[in-house]
Parts: sequence; C-alpha cells; structure tokens
Amino acid sequence: MGKRMAVFPNSLTIGNMFFGFWSVTFSIQGSYLWACYFVILGGICDALDGKVARLVKSTSDFGVEFDSLADVITFGMAPSILMFMLYKNVYISKYPGIEDLSHFILIFSFMPLLFASIRLARYNSELVDHNVKKSFSGLPSPAAALTIISFVLFELEQYGEIIHFKWLTFTSVAVSYLMISRIEYHGFPLLFKKGENYIMRQIKILAVIVSVILIVKLKMSLLFPIMTLFVLSGVFTNLLDKNRRETEREKISSESGE
Repeated sequence: MGKRMAVFPNSLTIGNMFFGFWSVTFSIQGSYLWACYFVILGGICDALDGKVARLVKSTSDFGVEFDSLADVITFGMAPSILMFMLYKNVYISKYPGIEDLSHFILIFSFMPLLFASIRLARYNSELVDHNVKKSFSGLPSPAAALTIISFVLFELEQYGEIIHFKWLTFTSVAVSYLMISRIEYHGFPLLFKKGENYIMRQIKILAVIVSVILIVKLKMSLLFPIMTLFVLSGVFTNLLDKNRRETEREKISSESGE
C-alpha cells in the first residue's frame, strides 16, 4: 500500500524539480522575476512532499535521494544560473570595463550550487530515521535559495532593477557558508499549538493581521526581511547556546573546585 501511495509525494518532488528547471529556463531568457517565482513554487512542493510521504506512510530511501536531487536543481542550480545571468546581462552591461572579472563572477555564481550539493549530501549521509523531524545542521538549502531570490525580488520591486550587486554577492556567500556550517536551524514553527496560553495566541493573531497588511503593502518585498530574520535567528541562537554552555561549564568547574 505504501509503495502505491508513494506516487503522491513523488509527484510533488517531480513538481519541485520541474519548477527548478523552469526557473533556469526563465533566467536564461532574461525573465528574472518569473525565475524567482518558480523557485518559490518549487519550495512549496518541497515543503509538502515530505509531509505527504509521512501522511501516506511511504517514506523510503528512494524518496529521500530523489528529493535531494530535485533540491540540487531548484535550490542549487536555479539560484546559481539566476545570479550568473544577472551578472552577465545586467552587471557587466552597466559597467562595461569589468569583463576581466568574469572568472570571479563564475565562481560567485557557482557557490550556491556547490554548497547546496555538499549540504544535501551531508544531510543524506547523516540521516538515520526518515520519520524523525530534528533540527537541521546548517542552513537548509531551500532557505538559502529563497534568501537569494527574495533579495532579487526586493530589488526588482523597489528599484525596478538590480542595483546592489555587492549585497547580492554578500548574500550568496553568507548563505552558502551557512549551508555547510554546523549551526542548528529549526523549521518554521507551527503558528498555533494546542495548550498554549491565551495571551500568546492573541499575539500570534495580531502578528498574522500585521503580516497580511505588510504583504498587501510591500508585496513580495516582505519575503527578503522574513528570510533574513530566519537566517540570523540560527546564528544568534547558536551564539546564545554556546554562551549558555560555556556558563554552565564554568559553573560546574567552580562548584567542583569548591
């Protein structure tokens, strides 16, 4: 029964791969806005396929490997091609005297693909149980890709074109490093949980209302601040945990010394 039901999560994985491929074709054609949108659609498929697989009890090694191959295309290849085409067709055309930097442009554009591949290979090699949802060691590749493309969307909606290429490069390098780091990231939490207190629920309802207003006002420009907060949350949480562990060790050592 599980093998028959596997068609549902695998179809979502195929959708993820297809949207990643479609994003690449739009980047090559110069339709950068649509290239970003299709990475988002791939991310939606990727967020659902694992949940559907657990729901129909069809998790398998094949599904994990297939999902990772799709992720390499959508969250590695697609943002890398997008960056390369932006540098090649927009950045160099604005500054015609920088053709000599083409090798550096190639390297910076290759980084999301390279580090997403390493990140996914490491994740699969360390995976023990398909059904156990733990924190992620390193920034998940979908979050890294969405951070890059959300920056592009922010620039296109706010300025009508990409003007801060240095920040695009910095964003790409930062999320690429975080993908292979050992910083722990947790998935986006459930909005409402059973048993939470009344005040917290009201705060969340207010946050939803404010978010809807901001989305209507800022459109897709809101995605970049959200992704930036998510990326930084892992860094700050890691620093706080490290400081807490050091404090506990010092306390234990001081008590043992007494």
